[in-house]
Amino acid sequence: MAAIYEQLIRLRLGKLQYNEAEILLERCLYKSEYSEAQSQALLLLQRQLALAKGNSGRRTPPSLEQITREICPISQLQLIQELLISGDLLLAEQVAENWPTGLNHPEALELQARLLKALNKPEQAMRLLDVLLSESTGSEASWQAVLELNYLAGRSNGLALATATRLHPRDPGIATHRVLIELADRRPGQGRRSAFRERILYSLGKACASHHQSDGNLLYAYDHTGRSDLVPFLHPSLLRHLEQTRSVYANVVSQLATTTNASYGQIAKAHAETFPQRDFQYREPRKIHSLRIGLISPDLYYHPVGRFVQMLLRNGFGQKGEVHLVNTGKPAMPQLENLSRVHHHEFTELDPQKRLDQIRKLDLDIAIDLAGWTGDNNGWLFARGLAPLQINYLGYYASSGLKAMDIWLGDYNLFPEPMQEWHSEEIVRLDRPFLAWEPSQELPEGRVDVPPAPQGAITFGCFNHVRKLSASTLSLWGRLLKALPGARLALKAFTSDDPAVVALLQRRMRRCGLDAETVIWLPSCPKPEDHLRQYGMIDIALDPFPNGGCTTTCEALWMGVPVITLCGNHYVSRMATAVLRGANLHEWVATSETEYLNIGLRAADQLTAIRSGRQQLRCHLQNSPLGNASDLADHLWSRLEELNHERRRRLS
Repeated sequence: MAAIYEQLIRLRLGKLQYNEAEILLERCLYKSEYSEAQSQALLLLQRQLALAKGNSGRRTPPSLEQITREICPISQLQLIQELLISGDLLLAEQVAENWPTGLNHPEALELQARLLKALNKPEQAMRLLDVLLSESTGSEASWQAVLELNYLAGRSNGLALATATRLHPRDPGIATHRVLIELADRRPGQGRRSAFRERILYSLGKACASHHQSDGNLLYAYDHTGRSDLVPFLHPSLLRHLEQTRSVYANVVSQLATTTNASYGQIAKAHAETFPQRDFQYREPRKIHSLRIGLISPDLYYHPVGRFVQMLLRNGFGQKGEVHLVNTGKPAMPQLENLSRVHHHEFTELDPQKRLDQIRKLDLDIAIDLAGWTGDNNGWLFARGLAPLQINYLGYYASSGLKAMDIWLGDYNLFPEPMQEWHSEEIVRLDRPFLAWEPSQELPEGRVDVPPAPQGAITFGCFNHVRKLSASTLSLWGRLLKALPGARLALKAFTSDDPAVVALLQRRMRRCGLDAETVIWLPSCPKPEDHLRQYGMIDIALDPFPNGGCTTTCEALWMGVPVITLCGNHYVSRMATAVLRGANLHEWVATSETEYLNIGLRAADQLTAIRSGRQQLRCHLQNSPLGNASDLADHLWSRLEELNHERRRRLS
């Protein structure tokens, strides 16, 4: 209540309404439940009002400098702390301009550093904290600030992390930062252990009723150690208070989709219902105008979505109208920014409401979501409505569940008839592959030649993320390798550089009957070109299931490596099928585990031909529908025009 009165009094003072401010202040000061810092803030306002009334003839309120001179240094620090807690950074900064001199004790330095950090002055804050912490002193809050500043700056700072943990071993906030740093350093195995410890500390704490951060950290650790299958068995508290934990909930939904969990539809719908309802104002259709399409994503950097979009746009998509490329995340890769014909929009620093307003001002006919429920998603924007017609396409592997999402766009290989998975959108199928792989010289893929084949015994391989290595996948791979003495398996998971993840995977392999001694662990590469050349270390790629690969399947074929996949019943388990059939490589698509195994055994018998035909495989891809990006651009634009025309017909 005190904070509300404070804001009202400041508002009255700002408008020179001194009598109204005095009434509010008297009503406020008769209360007794305020803390000492809150009372101090109200007394400051009382002094400001008195000075203002004394100067009322000039009709100018007193300056903060006049007020703060009358307050003792300790009270001034208390006031700054109260303002910092309440989030009133503007007034806190103004009060701090007259920072008390001679206050060099740790609490004052810590408070000043926290204020500088809140004001987005990390370098100044870090300098103060370095001085404070050089003697290994400081409260939990100061060490949390140190770790957060290091994390935001991209530095792990192992010494600071170790010192903070030693000084404050039971502080859940420091445990949270430890998990974040370990996960950012691609050490999810250690991060998972730390996440369990973090949850224990939160459970023991008194003031931590909400475990939102620890929930998110644990889910991320599960995802990056290949145990998304455990998500349905986590504590039900993960699914409570959905409006406050949307990022955590989106993580749950996304991981359920990757494991084709039967509860996906129910959970995705519940998640989508926490968002505001669509309030888009439908305009009268313009009689004559070119179609305006918005491609909206946070993933336009060097990422699968960014690469597929670049190939599409470079090959003529949008020539008959307008394409607006809306980036809401990390900076877009230069290969996209150099496309002069495309209208580029960077809405990365805006709050959600401003971002919504700016996108709506583009007056789009169709808004295409390229992210779904993946990280930094735009679910809130699409729920409110960005365009008369909204489409889920390319960047997400399941239905959104949003009432405001009109269409889910794919092809006949992704969406068999009849559909066998839950969806809330209308299904629309293209008459060709839903994507194209035609990299130009502007992309690393277009500059790397097909590498020579490996020597010796047959080497299978998988470059998919560790999250996709299900128990069923590992078991079937174990059977294949046992049937081929001397065969090897090269793995390059996102986190295979982490010894803890390798140890976890090796234990899972042994339980699934896969001999870990036959596995070659390939390291991560600093450059995309080096990553692509690593396909020269394998003969045949093995697609995992039920969560298969899409980009990795395209990469493997491009580098001359055939791929074996098992066709499932969900989008996420049919992506590699759509790619292979789009490249007219139907013989590599299995419909059962037995057929998958037999394809692998036949490939081993044809190893010489496979190794000598790597260059021909790239040529085969280039001459297939999958390799024709211009055809996709034309076909997709024509289909969008038809959908827009149908929408207009319904509105008229």
